Amino acid sequence: MAALALNTTGLVAARLPRKASRGTTGRRSLVTRAAGADDDEKPTARSVLSFLCPLLKVFGGGDAAAPRNRTLEVATSGFASIARLPFGSKVDEACIARPAGAVPKEPIILYEFEACPFCRRVREALSQLDLTVEVRPCPKDAVKHRTEVEAMGGKLTFPFLVDPNTEAGKGGLYESEDICRYLYATYGNGAEFPEGIISTTVLTGWMPTLLRAGRGMTRYANATTHAGAADLKPLTLYNYEGNQFARLAREALCELELPYTLFNCGKGSPKRATLTDVAGEGASVPYLVDPNTGQNVGESEEIVAYLFKTYGGAA
Repeated sequence: MAALALNTTGLVAARLPRKASRGTTGRRSLVTRAAGADDDEKPTARSVLSFLCPLLKVFGGGDAAAPRNRTLEVATSGFASIARLPFGSKVDEACIARPAGAVPKEPIILYEFEACPFCRRVREALSQLDLTVEVRPCPKDAVKHRTEVEAMGGKLTFPFLVDPNTEAGKGGLYESEDICRYLYATYGNGAEFPEGIISTTVLTGWMPTLLRAGRGMTRYANATTHAGAADLKPLTLYNYEGNQFARLAREALCELELPYTLFNCGKGSPKRATLTDVAGEGASVPYLVDPNTGQNVGESEEIVAYLFKTYGGAA
């Protein structure tokens, strides 16, 4: 994997070695090396993604705000979730027991786009770790968030994670495997790292991207976000990565380049009580809270319609 990018000192947190020895806690240690170190991975996977993106944009074309075939939407998203089982659905038991003091005090920021299989790895890890993060979507043709990544990291590759709570994370981390290992080492409360999240990407990591025909990949041309001087307050999406309905909401948020707080509450999460407090007894994911309009919306079909009507110039 490539060395992690960047800070003004030229030092970065590098990838956690695949064969690194484990300590008594079962965690892998994080190492540091100078920026510009040799890349030990061929860029084949990213080359494939670069090749597929234009094709998926063509086949998945059309007005993203137009009414959709609900049966097809639910079916393709459902198959996408099945393809990635068991990742991104159930919270690791060690994280259920994580002390309150071990939760990040300042928001972790994730720059990513929904259709990217490498970004998906990170979202799966975040769901299993039961971590809440602020997502700044970076679809193709983004008008704001991609510029932020380039300014901080010097290159436009995704995902890119900033964790202001640690020395290793505050300068920014590139490379999905490195980010996943960093998150588990820092916030896993001793949980065993799920190697399958990494090893299965070549086999099934592409399936959601293909099944969804590249949805969540390109900014919607009529999006009104970031057009004015005032910044939008981040929306909040109650979610877990493996949920087929939550995927539909994340795709829309990405295509509209809407910043949002990804409030993970997967199976077994103690944070589901918060969702109940907000949305009422029996509430389920996805559930959207928009502080810019004061609207709360449940049900993925309603969320998607609301987002495009409010931020996509839809009639």
